[in-house]
Amino acid sequence: MTSMSKKNSPAPVSPAEPVEEPRLTRTYLSDDELEHFRQILLKRRDEVLRDLDILRSSLSEESVEDSINSNYSMHMADHGTETMDREQRFMFIARDEKYLHYIDQALDRIRNKTYGICTKSGKPIPKKRLEAVPHTSVRIEFKQAKK
Repeated sequence: MTSMSKKNSPAPVSPAEPVEEPRLTRTYLSDDELEHFRQILLKRRDEVLRDLDILRSSLSEESVEDSINSNYSMHMADHGTETMDREQRFMFIARDEKYLHYIDQALDRIRNKTYGICTKSGKPIPKKRLEAVPHTSVRIEFKQAKK
């Protein structure tokens, strides 16, 4: 009877391996949707360029003022505050330049018809995420994994 129970028992089931979905190579978004996101990105790009101009011009104006006022003594606290302000502007410029780079990459993906595809997984990036962060190139789970 023991040999019979072995014959009738089902074969051991191995855990199913996850079936890997194929990576997308072309966007799932329509041309109208791509144009919608392109307009959003272009608007943000213009805003960033305007902010960069303001920051850069404030640094150059400060340079001129520094050369004019160089004959006058400045209190150490004032000098420290101005140095900190200047460093903060440089930091904002670097941040905006990085953001501008991300926007330009997203615009390239729109032109190449690869916009909305996660660069890590090849899966579609949900439209809700693209609306919130139109320059993104990854799904939220990959962004959260970075932290």
